[in-house]
Amino acid sequence: MPVKYREKTQRSLLKFHSTAWLLYLYSVVFLVATFAQLAKGNVFSFLISGAVFFGVLLSAVWMSNGRKNKFHYRQRKFVIQKPFPLMMLSSLTLGVCSFVGSWMVAGMSLFESLAYGLAATVGSVLWYGLDEVTSSSFGAVRDQDSKEILALSEQSIVNIEQANKHIANRELSGYLTKIVNTSREVVNTLVNHPEKIPQARRFLHSYLGATESVIKRYADTHKLVDDESLEKNFKNVLQNIDSVFEEQNQKLLENQVFDLDVDIEVLNTLMEKQGIN
Repeated sequence: MPVKYREKTQRSLLKFHSTAWLLYLYSVVFLVATFAQLAKGNVFSFLISGAVFFGVLLSAVWMSNGRKNKFHYRQRKFVIQKPFPLMMLSSLTLGVCSFVGSWMVAGMSLFESLAYGLAATVGSVLWYGLDEVTSSSFGAVRDQDSKEILALSEQSIVNIEQANKHIANRELSGYLTKIVNTSREVVNTLVNHPEKIPQARRFLHSYLGATESVIKRYADTHKLVDDESLEKNFKNVLQNIDSVFEEQNQKLLENQVFDLDVDIEVLNTLMEKQGIN
């Protein structure tokens, strides 16, 4: 229970820090102005104030999503395509809305409004920062197909890591940590020796993907069902997966044939027998 509570607290803190709550708070100013113009019966100013309010609100949503994208981007070493620069778009939108609101709603002069809009944009950039600009490093890997394989494999590893955070059983979590570490060793070896990627393609596509799937299913299921037999079965599955991962990693390091002695169908059969699939 304390572990689950701590994980829930950490997720809540991450969600709070990624939310652009200052921008949401700032939008309230224009919401008040919108109702004020409505009360005065000024239809044009009411429409302008409402548009500015929704613009600032949209800016807050984009900034929140952009900060989440930045956080997830930094977790990954191999990324094929960078996320859309929502943080920059948010800051620019905020500046435009502040300019329009100060000029057409507050009645400031054109130059004052321009200064106000520019200050809003610069302030947003200084406070929240910009989108991630660093490029992914694929080392000696030049082939696009190989890059996609590495990126997808890393995504599976990250997903396994995230699922592991929801598992309170330390023994099971330990197996998952070993599987994650071994998987990263495999990927890092392939980055340094891209000529081995075709050799490892089947392992990355089939076994790693199936492993991610079964772990995510267990992470979702064990929250709803408190069953000791389920944990025991899952432990048996993890032991088999851990053994295969270690064996294939050793073969890769020793330049042996990187092939699956345990086929993907065998893993599926094992999961079905254990009641996890």
